[in-house]
Amino acid sequence: MGSSLQYRLVPVPSCSSTVLFPVPSCSRYRLAVSVTIRRHERPPWTVLSVAGDLDIVGAPELRQAVVRVVADGVRRLVLDISALDFIDSFGIGVVVGALKRLRQRDGDLAVVCPVPRIRRVFEMCDLDRVLAMHASIDEAVGSMGTADS
Repeated sequence: MGSSLQYRLVPVPSCSSTVLFPVPSCSRYRLAVSVTIRRHERPPWTVLSVAGDLDIVGAPELRQAVVRVVADGVRRLVLDISALDFIDSFGIGVVVGALKRLRQRDGDLAVVCPVPRIRRVFEMCDLDRVLAMHASIDEAVGSMGTADS
Protein backbone atom coordinates (compact mmCIF):
# COMPACT_ATOMS: atom_id res chain seq x y z
CA MET A 1 0.00 0.00 0.00
CA GLY A 2 2.09 2.89 -1.27
CA SER A 3 1.06 6.49 -1.27
CA SER A 4 1.84 8.89 -4.06
CA LEU A 5 3.44 12.25 -3.40
CA GLN A 6 2.04 15.57 -4.43
CA TYR A 7 4.18 18.67 -4.52
CA ARG A 8 3.30 22.20 -3.64
CA LEU A 9 5.17 25.49 -3.89
CA VAL A 10 5.92 27.14 -0.59
CA PRO A 11 7.21 30.74 -0.40
CA VAL A 12 10.51 31.17 1.37
CA PRO A 13 10.26 34.25 3.66
CA SER A 14 13.91 35.27 3.42
CA CYS A 15 14.00 35.53 -0.37
CA SER A 16 11.75 36.00 -3.36
CA SER A 17 11.81 32.36 -4.45
CA THR A 18 9.71 29.33 -3.64
CA VAL A 19 10.65 25.79 -2.73
CA LEU A 20 8.93 22.64 -3.95
CA PHE A 21 8.06 20.39 -1.00
CA PRO A 22 6.75 16.83 -1.30
CA VAL A 23 3.47 16.29 0.51
CA PRO A 24 2.09 12.75 0.91
CA SER A 25 -1.40 12.45 -0.58
CA CYS A 26 -2.41 9.87 2.01
CA SER A 27 -5.35 11.03 4.17
CA ARG A 28 -3.25 10.74 7.36
CA TYR A 29 -1.41 13.92 6.37
CA ARG A 30 -2.75 17.44 6.06
CA LEU A 31 -2.13 18.79 2.59
CA ALA A 32 -2.48 22.41 3.62
CA VAL A 33 -0.66 23.51 6.73
CA SER A 34 -2.03 26.83 7.81
CA VAL A 35 -2.26 29.38 10.52
CA THR A 36 -5.35 31.32 11.54
CA ILE A 37 -4.91 34.90 12.69
CA ARG A 38 -7.67 36.89 14.34
CA ARG A 39 -7.40 40.58 15.25
CA HIS A 40 -9.30 42.25 18.06
CA GLU A 41 -8.86 45.35 20.17
CA ARG A 42 -8.19 45.71 23.90
CA PRO A 43 -7.56 49.50 23.92
CA PRO A 44 -4.89 50.71 23.78
CA TRP A 45 -3.67 47.24 22.75
CA THR A 46 -4.30 45.34 19.54
CA VAL A 47 -4.37 41.56 19.91
CA LEU A 48 -3.44 39.13 17.16
CA SER A 49 -4.58 35.64 18.17
CA VAL A 50 -2.68 32.96 16.28
CA ALA A 51 -3.77 29.31 15.96
CA GLY A 52 -2.33 26.41 13.98
CA ASP A 53 1.27 25.93 12.85
CA LEU A 54 3.66 28.87 12.83
CA ASP A 55 6.20 27.36 10.46
CA ILE A 56 7.62 27.98 6.98
CA VAL A 57 4.08 28.13 5.60
CA GLY A 58 2.28 30.01 8.39
CA ALA A 59 5.01 32.45 9.42
CA PRO A 60 4.71 34.72 6.35
CA GLU A 61 0.99 35.14 7.07
CA LEU A 62 1.71 36.36 10.60
CA ARG A 63 4.48 38.61 9.31
CA GLN A 64 2.04 40.26 6.90
CA ALA A 65 -0.56 40.66 9.67
CA VAL A 66 2.04 42.39 11.87
CA VAL A 67 3.15 44.63 9.01
CA ARG A 68 -0.50 45.63 8.41
CA VAL A 69 -1.28 46.48 12.05
CA VAL A 70 1.93 48.47 12.44
CA ALA A 71 1.17 50.31 9.19
CA ASP A 72 -2.26 51.10 10.70
CA GLY A 73 -0.44 52.92 13.51
CA VAL A 74 -0.58 50.22 16.20
CA ARG A 75 2.23 50.63 18.74
CA ARG A 76 1.03 48.18 21.40
CA LEU A 77 0.62 44.63 20.18
CA VAL A 78 -0.22 41.41 21.98
CA LEU A 79 0.58 38.18 20.12
CA ASP A 80 -1.69 35.54 21.61
CA ILE A 81 -0.13 32.21 20.65
CA SER A 82 -2.02 30.17 23.23
CA ALA A 83 -3.79 28.17 20.46
CA LEU A 84 -0.57 27.46 18.55
CA ASP A 85 0.08 23.78 17.78
CA PHE A 86 3.64 24.16 16.52
CA ILE A 87 6.34 26.80 16.11
CA ASP A 88 9.71 26.54 14.38
CA SER A 89 12.57 28.93 13.63
CA PHE A 90 10.53 30.70 10.94
CA GLY A 91 7.81 31.43 13.48
CA ILE A 92 10.32 32.56 16.09
CA GLY A 93 11.87 34.85 13.48
CA VAL A 94 8.51 36.50 12.82
CA VAL A 95 7.96 37.11 16.55
CA VAL A 96 11.43 38.66 16.89
CA GLY A 97 10.77 40.70 13.73
CA ALA A 98 7.52 41.99 15.24
CA LEU A 99 9.41 43.06 18.36
CA LYS A 100 12.01 44.92 16.27
CA ARG A 101 9.37 46.56 14.08
CA LEU A 102 7.45 47.82 17.13
CA ARG A 103 10.54 48.98 19.02
CA GLN A 104 11.63 51.02 15.99
CA ARG A 105 8.37 52.92 16.47
CA ASP A 106 8.67 53.17 20.28
CA GLY A 107 6.08 50.42 20.63
CA ASP A 108 5.58 47.40 22.87
CA LEU A 109 5.06 43.70 22.21
CA ALA A 110 3.62 41.21 24.67
CA VAL A 111 3.39 37.48 23.96
CA VAL A 112 0.70 35.29 25.50
CA CYS A 113 2.06 31.75 25.72
CA PRO A 114 0.60 29.54 28.46
CA VAL A 115 1.46 26.23 26.72
CA PRO A 116 4.67 24.81 28.28
CA ARG A 117 5.94 23.01 25.14
CA ILE A 118 5.64 26.19 23.04
CA ARG A 119 7.01 28.42 25.81
CA ARG A 120 9.99 26.07 26.10
CA VAL A 121 11.03 26.97 22.53
CA PHE A 122 11.30 30.64 23.56
CA GLU A 123 13.19 29.68 26.74
CA MET A 124 15.69 27.54 24.82
CA CYS A 125 16.52 30.59 22.69
CA ASP A 126 16.62 32.87 25.77
CA LEU A 127 13.86 34.92 24.17
CA ASP A 128 11.83 34.79 27.36
CA ARG A 129 14.42 37.30 28.65
CA VAL A 130 13.80 39.68 25.74
CA LEU A 131 10.06 39.25 25.19
CA ALA A 132 7.33 40.03 27.70
CA MET A 133 5.80 36.54 28.11
CA HIS A 134 2.40 36.15 29.78
CA ALA A 135 -0.10 33.41 30.63
CA SER A 136 -3.20 35.30 29.46
CA ILE A 137 -4.30 38.33 27.47
CA ASP A 138 -5.65 39.95 30.65
CA GLU A 139 -2.28 39.51 32.34
CA ALA A 140 -0.42 40.93 29.33
CA VAL A 141 -2.64 43.98 29.01
CA GLY A 142 -2.73 44.59 32.77
CA SER A 143 0.97 44.19 33.46
CA MET A 144 2.11 46.24 30.49
CA GLY A 145 -0.09 49.20 31.46
CA THR A 146 -3.00 50.87 29.75
CA ALA A 147 -1.78 54.43 29.27
CA ASP A 148 -0.95 55.53 25.74
CA SER A 149 2.74 56.04 25.13
